[in-house]
Amino acid sequence: MKKSLSLVVTGALVTSVFASSAFAAELSPQQKFDALKQAGILTGYPDGTAGLTKNITRAEFSKVLVLLNGLTEDAAAANYKDVAATHWAKGFIGAGTKAGYLNGLGNNLFGPSQSLTVEQVAKTLVIAAGLTPKADAAVSGAVSAWAKGYVAAAIEAGLIDSAASYKVAATRGQVVEAIYDLSDAAVSVKSAVAVDATNIEVTFSDNQVVKQTLTTPLEVGKETTVSVSYNGKSYDVKVTLQAVKATEAAQSGAKAITVKFNRVLTATEKTYLDGGYTLKSNLSTFPVTAKYADDNKSVVLSAVYLPVGDYTLTVKGTDAPFAVKVAASVTSSIEVTSPALQLADNVDLGVKVYNQFKEDVTATTSTYITAVNTTKTNAALTVTGGKVNLKTAGAASGDKVLVTAFVPATGLSTNKTIPVVTGSTATVLELGEVQPLAGKARISAGETGLIVPLTLKDASGQALTLTAGDIDFKAGVAADTYTSWKEKDGLIFYNSDNRVVEKITVDSKGVLKFTAKAAGSTTLTVSNPSAGLAKSIVITVAGNSVVKDIQLGAPSSLVVAGEEVVFPFVATDIFGQEVKGTALSTDQIDISGANIAEGYPKVNAKGELVLKFTKDGYSYLVARGKVATSVPSTLGVTVQKASNVVGVNGIKDVVTTLEDNATVTLKGDNIVLVDNYGRTKTATAAEAAYDVVLSEQSEANLLSYNKATGELKAANGKSGSAKVTISSGSAEVYTFTVTVVDSADVKSFSIDSIGAAFAAKTAGAYSKTIKLSGKTASGEAVALAKASADFVTSSEPTVLKVESDFALTGQKAGKSTVTAYVGNTAVATQEVTVSEDAPVAKEVTLKQNGNKITATVKDQYGIAISPIGYFSSSTPSLVTVDQAGNLSPVAGKKGTAVITYTTSNNVSGTITVEIG
Repeated sequence: MKKSLSLVVTGALVTSVFASSAFAAELSPQQKFDALKQAGILTGYPDGTAGLTKNITRAEFSKVLVLLNGLTEDAAAANYKDVAATHWAKGFIGAGTKAGYLNGLGNNLFGPSQSLTVEQVAKTLVIAAGLTPKADAAVSGAVSAWAKGYVAAAIEAGLIDSAASYKVAATRGQVVEAIYDLSDAAVSVKSAVAVDATNIEVTFSDNQVVKQTLTTPLEVGKETTVSVSYNGKSYDVKVTLQAVKATEAAQSGAKAITVKFNRVLTATEKTYLDGGYTLKSNLSTFPVTAKYADDNKSVVLSAVYLPVGDYTLTVKGTDAPFAVKVAASVTSSIEVTSPALQLADNVDLGVKVYNQFKEDVTATTSTYITAVNTTKTNAALTVTGGKVNLKTAGAASGDKVLVTAFVPATGLSTNKTIPVVTGSTATVLELGEVQPLAGKARISAGETGLIVPLTLKDASGQALTLTAGDIDFKAGVAADTYTSWKEKDGLIFYNSDNRVVEKITVDSKGVLKFTAKAAGSTTLTVSNPSAGLAKSIVITVAGNSVVKDIQLGAPSSLVVAGEEVVFPFVATDIFGQEVKGTALSTDQIDISGANIAEGYPKVNAKGELVLKFTKDGYSYLVARGKVATSVPSTLGVTVQKASNVVGVNGIKDVVTTLEDNATVTLKGDNIVLVDNYGRTKTATAAEAAYDVVLSEQSEANLLSYNKATGELKAANGKSGSAKVTISSGSAEVYTFTVTVVDSADVKSFSIDSIGAAFAAKTAGAYSKTIKLSGKTASGEAVALAKASADFVTSSEPTVLKVESDFALTGQKAGKSTVTAYVGNTAVATQEVTVSEDAPVAKEVTLKQNGNKITATVKDQYGIAISPIGYFSSSTPSLVTVDQAGNLSPVAGKKGTAVITYTTSNNVSGTITVEIG
């Protein structure tokens, strides 16, 4: 509750009544008194005692007030008749009065020896905190009429706790308890900040910062109390996660703008911001690509083309757009970056030209470069494209080359003398272990991009790199010879088995990479004979990972002939690692048993193992991996007879009260069937026949039913009721009553949910339509004969426009209240939010038609869009898919594969396809 130093002082009374400090340390009252005494805030009595059980007087409180606030004593301001010139507290009373924190009792009296009551302190608290008294609020407990508003305000603000009486005096001990943690005598919390949803930083009064990760994420805008430990004590702090907003935007590159945020972004917030950056200049929009910084506090927006000029940048979730001025790229510096030159041909001198943003603009800048071998009597070297041929020119290790670079257009120039080196100049040679690829537990045959971590340094500690090229261990070696060595830049590379590692490639950055060609183990030794250095590592390559063992679990659902059933499984590969989900390949396992249907087992898009049985009976399943050491597992399964529909279980999503002349749909998915095992499914899913019969109509032809369209229609101008019976199978039927009411019986209306609208500005796919629903006086939902409104208005036409056909079209971000009219009467309203967030993919649905997969992508507004995306197959060895969704099964192969369509913003959908 420390809102200011004056509040700290006045809030220093009666811990049994006043709100306890959240930062209180576990010390005794005497220990706290001693600490406050040492800090110079309290002095105690002349005999050295604390007097903790005695009531605090108004004079004593004035001293505490002044010392805690750091005020200067002012005896001249204590113009009270009962405060003598020699009174020990006169200077304190004057300073507190002058500051406005103290006042008298009337008649120019102060009452220095009187005890201070709780309600008097409550008034001081409220005044010091700048709060407004709550004169009309109820207060439980004894309180004076003049103090009631102050006490109520103090309680509401959390400055004091409720008590039986607020007229009692406060003791010195209670004052000590209250002010200890709010004084400099104790460590307290200075600030607590939510860094992101799961991390906070707490700064204490001794300037120590404690960082803490939360197990429960913070909610944006919600104040949350968190317990933080520091020096063996627990402190409760309140933090609020601020809504993420952009705080600054400025040009950071020739074609880049950097946006800074008010805090660290979470992964969810980055996804929310995806596509949420709109960069415009005049009427032109410039598409940008976002790349977030490692600390997730900023993002760089890169454009393919960004001409000089003034721009506006709109960031999703941030209220106002940013004005950004884009300046032309200007050459500002030139450097020679190469620390050393390898003794080879086509060696890059490392001349780099940078613009004002420290971007490399060498390729677009005309630069004049010369190189001279100063060791060879200033022999000039031919420079072509910033590179020289040192070996052809006869240079030797240890030579010095003077490189001079000049930019004629700007007058910028630089020079640098660079030594010529080879691997033989290395005095430090370190060879690290080869690590598996990311996400892998081992190195497997066929994997590419594996790195040999080689570090070379010369005598001065300068890092050396090898020149680009191949170290081919099989070149010039007999086919049956597996041990070989090769020289590269003065170093010797020895390989004990070139079947495992055939070749190491040094890329343009000097990184050594190779492909694991075969399972096995080889020793790689790198040596520098001239320095007597040598290091060796063993590279072990495992064979391809395949399933070794698989164990089936009993399915949780009924096993019925002709129906797919999911079997839980535990599978391990030949390395003992678990194989989960879609990583399980059915061509690596063998599951045998009676009556297993063709094409099974298969793995569906959820990574579940699926079987189907052709007929009922007992099937003894044997499952194993297709390796010699696989141990078979068994499971007995009782397959039930094929199911059949035995009746109708009910209806869903069908309104049974109709306005006259209204129509509802009663077909397929609206009809719920039940089979002989008591399981329910819709008529469409079951593909079962059903009959609908109308009976007991209170008026002739009150209702009619069209089986082909599924329309159940109420006659015009009639009212009453009728029975509807639905039958399917041989047993159960379902009967329900349909009531037809007059239009006058529809007493209220509502607008079906419109949802968020996109500011498309013009009518089209993103326009929203109004659909009305009705209710009777008893609240029964009514299907209306006419669901559209007669008239529609928008409270904010500049936000949401009503078109001539009463469709609604978003114009700009904001909110508008839509009102629907029936006749001349306004019958329903709904608030609609309009967003300017550009449509992005949010949902992907795949459908198969023969060897063609069709992807339907919908955006956040529920509208089908055509984003950039790509198809992929989980098992290319079984089936491939092109970017038009056409499947190409591999001849002679059978099984299942998961086809995935992924949009450019990483939203995906999957479908399992059967091949063969």
